Amino acid sequence: MWKKKRKTWVIRTEGEIEQLRKNAKIHKEIFENIKKMAKPWISAYKIDQMVEDVCKKYDVLAWFKWVYNFPANICISMNDVVVHWVPTKKMIFKNWDVVKFDLWIKDKIIWMNTDAAICLIIWDWPHKIEVEKFLKVNREALMKWIAKCVPWNRTGDIWYAIQKHVEANWFHIVKDLTGHWIGYNLHEKPYIYNYWKPWTGELLKKNMSLAIEPIIWFSTWKIKDFPPKFEIYMADWWLGCQFEHMIIVKEWYPEIII
Repeated sequence: MWKKKRKTWVIRTEGEIEQLRKNAKIHKEIFENIKKMAKPWISAYKIDQMVEDVCKKYDVLAWFKWVYNFPANICISMNDVVVHWVPTKKMIFKNWDVVKFDLWIKDKIIWMNTDAAICLIIWDWPHKIEVEKFLKVNREALMKWIAKCVPWNRTGDIWYAIQKHVEANWFHIVKDLTGHWIGYNLHEKPYIYNYWKPWTGELLKKNMSLAIEPIIWFSTWKIKDFPPKFEIYMADWWLGCQFEHMIIVKEWYPEIII
């Protein structure tokens, strides 16, 4: 009998959602540890080793390492490197560095993926006011996106709200990097853009799972990469920022898994 091809952006069952919540608790523990450890003169390698220890403790996989042959457990990207930098012993945090921590976890029970990222300014005080605003605008853009993730909205209608907020504050959306649907596969299509593409986008339905990650540039939207290296740089070598939440579409307001 002919079977209709299963779409990747399927509706999640309650059992799948519950496992995602369990994965998210591990993310939260790791991110809290990062916030305590990320101080001047600490190496990114120490944080990577902490991530490995926590993942072993809970018997989950730090999925970067397994899906793309990435040589570390977490992406730690500093300043003009906006995503996908490999943490090393030589990567030492300094005052006022802007650092992105991007972590994917896959459990060994039903093999679901969770994906989230945070961005920190190293050191507690004083911060550079313009950099604080940069991070604040990124967080606000993310929450504006999330607030509209309810059934029967279309992703294309939401993209414009993100772009408008970021550009109204004189920053720039990175157009070549996107969010994505997520579930049994880490990056599932369709992709979630952070800028307006008129008359496009998927219809959202209850219990869909999405990874939303507005990525913004301080002074340009253009990027550079140097294959086969993993890291992606800003074209003008200035600051990039990334925050990411994974959400489940719910009837009245989305559930932020992590």
